[in-house]
Amino acid sequence: MRANSTIQVYTAQVANYPVKGIRAEVVFDAPMEHVLKVAMNVNQYANWIYKCKKSVLAKQVSNTEVIYYHITDAPWPVDDRDQYSTTKLTKQSDGTYWMHSHTLPDYGSELMGNVRVKNGKATWHFTPLPNGKVKGEYELFFDPAGHIPTWIINLFIAEGPFVTMQNMQREVKAVSSK
Repeated sequence: MRANSTIQVYTAQVANYPVKGIRAEVVFDAPMEHVLKVAMNVNQYANWIYKCKKSVLAKQVSNTEVIYYHITDAPWPVDDRDQYSTTKLTKQSDGTYWMHSHTLPDYGSELMGNVRVKNGKATWHFTPLPNGKVKGEYELFFDPAGHIPTWIINLFIAEGPFVTMQNMQREVKAVSSK
């Protein structure tokens, strides 16, 4: 586990898979609309997602659903990872929001020099808090594909989500101060 006063990141074994899954909790000092604006702006993911080299909108399916292309900068000698993913945001009757994402393994062309991530899922649950803040709960599972020793992946798996949550808090704060 890695934590500070507003972020907690946990890892857990995933059944029948050697790579650990991630669960993170974060509190944003901003209204829901600002959190959602950052979360759904895929063209700005490189500003706050850990090791995101590039993220671009591939298709606007609706106001609440997108398909995007993402490249993750992997350290040498490992090849960068790329993926197409779909993300859908849904509002619940209790005022909370769910954001579900998963990779689209057969969508788009694979770029030479990158390894395609074909198996990944992420879920956000955003809950408004009484003090005008928002609690975010995040779960992630992905298979980075290719040849990376599992022990190396699991050694650093909590670092990425923790840095991502810190960066997202910063981005949300910047949106709130405009």
